[in-house]
Amino acid sequence: MNMKRLFTLPLLFTAFSLPAIGQNYKQDFEKLCVSGDTAKQRTLLAKWEKARPSDAELYIAYFNYYVSKSKTEVVTVNHTANGAALLKAGKNGDPAGYTSEIGYKKDPLNKGFKYINTGISKYPNRLDMRFGKIYMLGENYNYTNMTKELVAAIDHSSKIKNQWKWADNKPLEKPEQFMLNAVQEYVAQIYNVGKGQADNMKLISETVLKYYPKHVASLSDLGLAYTLKGDNDNALKAFLKATAIDPKDFIVLNNIANIYAKKGDDANAIKYYELTLKYGDQEAKTLANAEIKKLKEKKPTPKATMPKPAAKAATTKTSATTKKATEKTSESKSSGTKSSSSKTAAKTKTGSSAKKSSK
Repeated sequence: MNMKRLFTLPLLFTAFSLPAIGQNYKQDFEKLCVSGDTAKQRTLLAKWEKARPSDAELYIAYFNYYVSKSKTEVVTVNHTANGAALLKAGKNGDPAGYTSEIGYKKDPLNKGFKYINTGISKYPNRLDMRFGKIYMLGENYNYTNMTKELVAAIDHSSKIKNQWKWADNKPLEKPEQFMLNAVQEYVAQIYNVGKGQADNMKLISETVLKYYPKHVASLSDLGLAYTLKGDNDNALKAFLKATAIDPKDFIVLNNIANIYAKKGDDANAIKYYELTLKYGDQEAKTLANAEIKKLKEKKPTPKATMPKPAAKAATTKTSATTKKATEKTSESKSSGTKSSSSKTAAKTKTGSSAKKSSK
């Protein structure tokens, strides 16, 4: 099974370019990676493993070797309606009619993960190993395990008080800032996948906040996670907490404005869009201006007019009166008919008497 995505990032081994110490196994390996000679790479790795089986850089080299072996590339030529290839130069000078898509074969990649897992277990303070694994999990859409690895790294960072190491076991400069910035990049990648990743975002953000409760970026991420889940109330709480810590963070201010707009609170929405105008960059200002204009031009929704209760009662009374009057008229009419009939009968009877008398 091949797992594919559009390839936008450099080859992973370039992220692990390392200086040589003693025998230049690392440098030699990197040169062979550039040349693409996998047979010589494998020979060198076997020699390296025999000479230095516990070398941390060896596990990284094996990981890169299997990542490279697992990689596949599919180049597609886009054609015009008449079948001609689109060969105009693209923005970077590449032919615009070609699409390069990178994928990874499961079996070689899993061997690579096996090596990097061993490396992490032996050298748990090597952040480059952890991030190399996390990067490849993301490349293969494995966001559940990507999240687990990020959470494990954040938890471990607390245990070692952020004393992370990188290549050749050298300490990182500003390790806490470096790690948190990298976590934000990975969270942004997960966020861009869509609503289905809300729980993963929430878990990562809450883990950071467990150790750094005033980390504004993670409070903002938590708010975004709630937004993806459709929970605007909790999203607003997270954003307001973030802006209380940093009132000039225009990304948070814009997010607060968006939530108020969704909730129909136009006054507060405009208030926070105006704060975004005050502190934001040009892009944020353009968007905030557009939203303010939209809200100010919005026509109020007309309220439904219901019949007044008094009018309804009067109508009922009128109907009852009309009914009563109708009944009375009907009764009178009936009496009138009866009286007329009696008179006719009397007249007939009188007539008969007259005739009889005349006889």
